[in-house]
Parts: sequence; structure tokens; C-alpha cells
Amino acid sequence: MTSYAEMDRLRKLARPLYLELRALGIDVWVTERPDAFTGYEVLAGGMRSLSPRHADRLRRCIDEHTAGLLKVMWARWDEDLEAIRREGTA
Repeated sequence: MTSYAEMDRLRKLARPLYLELRALGIDVWVTERPDAFTGYEVLAGGMRSLSPRHADRLRRCIDEHTAGLLKVMWARWDEDLEAIRREGTA
């Protein structure tokens, strides 16, 4: 079992990545994937406007920080992220 401190560390590392993805206009969502370590997969759409090299770097970062991204995306206490989510759907 991962400790709360470790989960919080993962979330803090993934938060800037989530903000970068959203700032680039990339849609980020979660889907269940039973064979994945976390049981979920983080998917990103809208990377066609990026250079292949940049898109590849972001995909690798998403894969590396999946656990933290899940924590960020499921967080309901971060007012900044809630504002970003609302802005993206307005």
C-alpha cells in the first residue's frame, strides 16, 4: 500500500504536467484498464497540433506520471484546477 505522503508527492509532481496539458488545449480523461498497475489509464486527445517530438515527450510524461495524474484529476479540493476545468468547458 502506498503511503499518503507518497501519494501526495506523486500528485505534486503531476500537477504541473496536468496544467501544461490543459494550457496546450489537450483534453485529458481517465478510463478503466484492469491490466494497468493502477487499474486506470490516463488518455490525452488533441495532440495533433503539436510537433511529433513534443507529443511524444508528453505521452511519455503521462505514462510516467499516471498515478499522480489520477490524484490530480480526481482531486476536488484544488480551486485552481476546478477553475481550469470550468474554463475548458465554457
